[in-house]
Amino acid sequence: MRRFLVLWLLGVGLLCPALKAQVNCSSTGSSSGKLICLVPNALDPGVTSGPLIDLFSSISEEAGTELSSVPLASPASGVIYTNNPTLNVPVPSNETLGPILTQRAETIGKHKIYVAATYQFFRFEDIDGLSMKGLPIFLATVSPVKAYIPTNNRLDLTSSQVTAYLTFGLTSAIDVSVAVPILNVHEQLTTSGTEYSVTGTTVVPFHLNPVLEGATGVGDLVFAAKGTLWKSSHGGGGAFGTEVHVPTGDAANYLGAGTIGVKPFVSWTFGGRFSPHANFSYQMNGESILATNVLGAKGHLANRLFYSGGADWRITPWMTLAGDALAQRVFKGPRLEETSVVSTNPGITALSLVPATVSYNRIDGSFGAKFKPFSNLIITANLLVKLDQGGLRARTVPLGGLSFTF
Repeated sequence: MRRFLVLWLLGVGLLCPALKAQVNCSSTGSSSGKLICLVPNALDPGVTSGPLIDLFSSISEEAGTELSSVPLASPASGVIYTNNPTLNVPVPSNETLGPILTQRAETIGKHKIYVAATYQFFRFEDIDGLSMKGLPIFLATVSPVKAYIPTNNRLDLTSSQVTAYLTFGLTSAIDVSVAVPILNVHEQLTTSGTEYSVTGTTVVPFHLNPVLEGATGVGDLVFAAKGTLWKSSHGGGGAFGTEVHVPTGDAANYLGAGTIGVKPFVSWTFGGRFSPHANFSYQMNGESILATNVLGAKGHLANRLFYSGGADWRITPWMTLAGDALAQRVFKGPRLEETSVVSTNPGITALSLVPATVSYNRIDGSFGAKFKPFSNLIITANLLVKLDQGGLRARTVPLGGLSFTF
């Protein structure tokens, strides 16, 4: 077991790529064709002001962070094995088939193998309570002529995610897992507005043809280890574990967070046909190109506290219903706010987005079912629903999956 753990940790280290200190979105820059540069390159018709650059960075950080940290189905949340004291052999448990997007305290069983694949589709429609179909941005240019351009912008952002899971029971009380997400991300910007020249009375419509970019690739790998701390006589118990998010995804294309993340967690489960559960975790992140500091170099990606609670209910031996409330606290994260911008020459007043750095909460609801048509095959269907306005959000996220325990 020790040799296995050493090789596992070594693999984590080798998979951590070196990241550049900052993103260069100029026409000759190394990141000019990346998704992170689509908005600034499309909306920079001349030389823009400093606050606008901060705004672009805030949009990129929110988009990149959320796309790279979308909820993953829980590894090893299917058929589990317990030891039969009479036969002294592992047998399938008669507990529920487990939660869907949260951890269960139980482990799968010694030397058991769990494999799974899930599909999720995200259509991001709101950012900090603002519809992405109409984001106001006030542009200021100085070349070729000084002008102000109040614009209305529609940002379409979608992501399809297929994730493969593998869990191995090292012992009857310890599991190790890996999750490999593959993402297909599409981003499109449509802009219109009015250009006001400060050198005369020129007022002309401003319109940009839709700009569309896409990227496909492996996201950030997630390695995890979980150990049972105690077991209850009625089933369930408590567990402690840690996830390590490895920056294998291309952060400039919103395929990864651009930094390593370490997420210790605790899980509690009450066993039985009706099984309440609760999870608590805290993710610590490093510096990423998705976040910028005051010097324009990569900055610290916001840390997050996750807490969730819910229950799964075994309706029949082949069907389990699951529901959860998934909450998190984002510490000093990027946010966008609307404000009025006033220009005296020419005299115009327009709305525009401004970046802010604040801590905020976000809550989602998860509702789904698991079916066991035969043997240890599990079919999963779930719907994630946003319950508040914090951050970049999809209103609903469907999930489908298959898993099998050997």
